[in-house]
Amino acid sequence: MVVSFSTLANGVFIEVLAAMERSGKERCFRFDKAGNAEYAVLKDIELNGNHARWFGHSYKAKDFIFC
Repeated sequence: MVVSFSTLANGVFIEVLAAMERSGKERCFRFDKAGNAEYAVLKDIELNGNHARWFGHSYKAKDFIFC
């Protein structure tokens, strides 16, 4: 999965989709020190900032392409 860095919510990596414009449905990932990923939906972060709901994810940092 390709993700790009954003300063939203103290720094997240936003999923890069085929569309040029963001729809708000993109997942935003953050990682713990062990490389485990969790995500929130971009629209939720835009509306609720640091209080967005985060979901666990089975991917590790090694499964991403960072740009």
